[in-house]
Amino acid sequence: MTRQLPAAFLLILPLLAQAQQPISADSAGRRPLGEVTVYGTRLNQLAGQSGRYVTVVPGSTLSRYPVNSLDDLLRLLPALEVQSRGSFGTQADITLRGSTYNQVLILLDGMRLNDPLTGHFAGYFPIAPAEIEQLEIVRGPGAALYGPDAVGGFINIVTKTFAATHRPDGAELAGTFLAGEYGLKSTNAGFYGQDKGLRLAGGILNNTASGQLLDLPGGNRNDFKLNTYSLSGAYQVTEKLSAAARASFDRRDFNAQNFYTTASGDRSRETTSRDWYQGQLRYDWNGRARTELQVVGAASTDVYVYTPTSVANDHLIHYLNFQGQHQIQVSPKVRAILGGQADRRAVQSNDRGNHAIWHTGAFAVAAIAPATGLNITAALRLDHDQSYGTEVVPQVNASQQVGEKLTVRGAVGRAIRAPNFTEQYNSAIRPGIVPSGFSVGNPALASERTMNYEAGFDLQPLPGLTVRSTYFNRASRNLIDFMVASGSQVIETTGFTNINPNGTYRLAENLVSVRTQGVETEVTTRAQLSPGLRFDGSVGYTWVHVANNSDVQTQYLSNVARHLVAGNLSLTHRRFTLAFGGVYKVRPEQNTTVTPTNGQLVATLTPSYAVFNARLDLALLPERVWLVGQAQNLFNAKYSDLLGAQMPTRWLMAGVRVALRK
Repeated sequence: MTRQLPAAFLLILPLLAQAQQPISADSAGRRPLGEVTVYGTRLNQLAGQSGRYVTVVPGSTLSRYPVNSLDDLLRLLPALEVQSRGSFGTQADITLRGSTYNQVLILLDGMRLNDPLTGHFAGYFPIAPAEIEQLEIVRGPGAALYGPDAVGGFINIVTKTFAATHRPDGAELAGTFLAGEYGLKSTNAGFYGQDKGLRLAGGILNNTASGQLLDLPGGNRNDFKLNTYSLSGAYQVTEKLSAAARASFDRRDFNAQNFYTTASGDRSRETTSRDWYQGQLRYDWNGRARTELQVVGAASTDVYVYTPTSVANDHLIHYLNFQGQHQIQVSPKVRAILGGQADRRAVQSNDRGNHAIWHTGAFAVAAIAPATGLNITAALRLDHDQSYGTEVVPQVNASQQVGEKLTVRGAVGRAIRAPNFTEQYNSAIRPGIVPSGFSVGNPALASERTMNYEAGFDLQPLPGLTVRSTYFNRASRNLIDFMVASGSQVIETTGFTNINPNGTYRLAENLVSVRTQGVETEVTTRAQLSPGLRFDGSVGYTWVHVANNSDVQTQYLSNVARHLVAGNLSLTHRRFTLAFGGVYKVRPEQNTTVTPTNGQLVATLTPSYAVFNARLDLALLPERVWLVGQAQNLFNAKYSDLLGAQMPTRWLMAGVRVALRK
């Protein structure tokens, strides 16, 4: 199967010679790199001026990828690793630059989505794809902008109703409806409309299936029922004042067998929900000054049942977030933004107890263009959290355009992260004796602190070809991960009384020192092969090396891919679109370290795998109605992203796609 990997690169090479003529940004479904606005930088900078390695995926192209959920889409993007427990959006951990899953910040229109209970819910995006203006993946630290968790990078989802963009009046209605093997039904539908200052958008993302039979004890299937509904609106109240609001509802019910444990008795099932409410006021004082106020209120539940006869772990999470910022154009060469943020995270749990934490921060960002082609962005944040006290978090990015084809860039910045409620208190007050193989929290954990350095370049040797490469280096102190420990060690470290001293657990601990470095390289091409046929391709290779102060194998840091190739290719014609995406990983092998007699599942994490998806859209009515055929895991790979959790094998589906515009 890995022989298929070089073919992905070879597909691009013969087409590069034909990419001599530039094609329009509209026809490619994306704008040239230097012209893409990145809202996640807070100053709405052009990507080429941000000093960062940024990937922007326009919302208009999301329906063309061979995927059924946003986290499956992220798997196919260069220089981004997704560690999934199931496809179709069941659950996924997201990592950037060798980070752990808790070190990536997820934002919805600049407001943090990360669930305070556990980072495992990072892929639960409470938004229908139809509402998305663009996805922004910003690699490298973002703590000076957004506070804790943005260590490896951050992902910002920009929506059509909340973005400070000017779209023409009109209406769009689109949907993809698929049915497939193992009882699969997939619906991705939504609308957007704008008229005289009023914007409305909404949609549904639904994936359900009875599932494939798992090669695990118990004879269960990887069934799932995943539903996301969202509705948003914005109104231009006056020439200067606009208001926006959103309500989103996410409901998930799925088989979670061995998602979090390697215990042979694991028959887990999980049900989650999230209600998300978001409001925004924007006031444009003049062409040089703007003020924005945002508020988010969210309530989430998580019910986890280890076996049908065990007591459920029941969690209720409340999250409240306020943010305000004022942006000003000081001069043609200087822009600045000042702001503040405050949030409260609270959990009520029969497994982890009841806890609440306040977090506040004040930030300042300035973008300066002191010379032709030179852009410097400096950010400073004063951050306070009940977990780590008060911290000063600085960051500086710079980019220099060298001629018309080359931009060099660099950045240095600090980042912080506090342990979440799961890392501190998991299983702390779980009724009965915690089964062997479970993860256990540690209330004595210290907060993580990192220094980050990077340097890279963006080169456009031909109008239809872009090459980007970045070297990054991150020094971490007190990085948090789960490590195998005996029951007696867990009792001594945590003081928990519900632990079997003869059992084996995964205990959350601090690693004193971790050095992470690597190289990201991406090749993107856009070629007009003929007047009616276009080729788009993006393939990236990432090398990551992680060195910690201990030889102990950790649960998540050890799972980071050392070599990662990911990409997507497409041929677009008026009559059809053929899309092909894939990922190839090489990482250290992992095995369970105890025998089944100790209650553990015999599991091995293969050191490498390759998975490819494919999709074909055939136009019945050009630009309006298409027949769709899609294959997930086309070559039927058998693999796991995380030890114990089996990923689906080949899954075939077909249906129809509709797009109507006025």
